[in-house]
Amino acid sequence: MKNRRSFKRVIIHRFIGYTIGIALTLLVLEFLFSLYTLNNGMNLSELASSPLGEGTESLQITLSVFWNLITAGVYLIGIVLFGRGINKRIMEPIQKMEEGFKAVTAGHLDTILDFETETEFGDMRDAFNYMARKLKDSEEQRMTMENERMRLFSHIAHDLKTPMTTISGYAGALASGMVEEPDKQREYHLAIQAKSGQMNQLIDQLLSYSKLGTPKYRLNVAKVDLVELLRASCAALFGEIENKLMNLELRLPDHPLFHMADSLEIARAISNLLTNAIRHNPSGSLLYVGLKEESGCIEIHVADNGTTIPKTIAGSLFEPFVSGSDSRSTSSGTGLGLAIVKKVMEHHSGEVFVWDAPSPYTKMFVLCLPKVSKFQDTERLRDEDVS
Repeated sequence: MKNRRSFKRVIIHRFIGYTIGIALTLLVLEFLFSLYTLNNGMNLSELASSPLGEGTESLQITLSVFWNLITAGVYLIGIVLFGRGINKRIMEPIQKMEEGFKAVTAGHLDTILDFETETEFGDMRDAFNYMARKLKDSEEQRMTMENERMRLFSHIAHDLKTPMTTISGYAGALASGMVEEPDKQREYHLAIQAKSGQMNQLIDQLLSYSKLGTPKYRLNVAKVDLVELLRASCAALFGEIENKLMNLELRLPDHPLFHMADSLEIARAISNLLTNAIRHNPSGSLLYVGLKEESGCIEIHVADNGTTIPKTIAGSLFEPFVSGSDSRSTSSGTGLGLAIVKKVMEHHSGEVFVWDAPSPYTKMFVLCLPKVSKFQDTERLRDEDVS
């Protein structure tokens, strides 16, 4: 890479170079002109100062004027070449940058400046290209977020419309007296209650997802026993597990395993994974919950032996309103549970994965909490201050 040089150095070097070039050119021309004048009986150095010789007045004046024109021409050519050189060094980069700024202003964010220069314009060119790349990335991110927002609104409308239609239809039938049988009325009331609960669940998950996505949201971090948290999460859903005749294998360490985390949010993430496993698998399925301590992180495992996740949606499984079934219309979930799990893990500097599970299980969701995180560092500094 060429070394950067300042405008001042470039101008000084070129000025000195052109001055020396003009002087050498004049010396060569003066030597050649001297030879010509000597052949005509005159001395070049005396053309301008000596009195006009008899009989050679016209030739002497002509040669003197011609020499002055040559000298002026050499200086003029030197000045023009010097100006063009400086213009190429300064004005061409300025013009290129002006064109680049106009292109970016017009919305062409893929504009790249590729002119060559050894002056400060090189740094300006690189800064412009960096700015253009950042603007392009920002615009692409904005468009992605806009598309996600519109998709979110579309899915919300879809998931609210179905239960709302059912509630409206059943409520209208009851209000108009169309249903007289007590058993039928009870069936309609239960359907309205179930659909209302489904809508409340969707709204609660929407509130949770939007809260976790707020930049100002802060976790309530404390030292948490993950072993006890997993036991409590499984106990809270044990009734649903028994209702579906599922066999739960709980494999946890015999000793407490503490970690700096928000117990409410981590419990929400675990509950979402367990609820997905219960609702999206047939009765009698196997369910596994485990806790494993690795060298760099603590892993929470939730596995089952139900239907595997299609490869077509495996990459986008943790995005909003994506469910593990091929068609959302046939799924009983809202599609926000796993998106909330991802948000919770991001707030804890962790990750969530879905892996192929060892037999007899088919798939496994893994929550990975880093052993050393900003929360662990804060706790360590607090302990050091106390000691």
